Amino acid sequence: MKKMILLVLTVLLTSCASKPQLYPNDKLKQVGKEKAKSDVEGCIADADEYLKSSKGKNIAKGAGGGAAIGAAMGAVGGLLTGNFGSGLVRGGAVGAAGGGTAGALTPDQVKRNFVNQCLADKGYRVIGWD
Repeated sequence: MKKMILLVLTVLLTSCASKPQLYPNDKLKQVGKEKAKSDVEGCIADADEYLKSSKGKNIAKGAGGGAAIGAAMGAVGGLLTGNFGSGLVRGGAVGAAGGGTAGALTPDQVKRNFVNQCLADKGYRVIGWD
């Protein structure tokens, strides 16, 4: 029974999921709407598979430790140069910037970026998502 409910919820949620909207460039005109739809679905499936992998999860999640790692590296650099405080602050700032940028991307944004790039590699232009 639980599996059936999960299946129904999955179907409902994925049927409502947003899809990329393609610019009608030469590629889209050449292959037609059905092939383009198939390519979109293939890129979405590739994104889902990639983001399930540990590498994809690490990239999608990666924001948290940026500031701590940067601060630690800056502190070590500061110890070596004799300016611990400055190294700590600079390293923390650099790490926070990198970590914050990665943290600003939600898993949905990461998936959209993946799909956009996949479609661009195939010659399509994504103009937005609905």
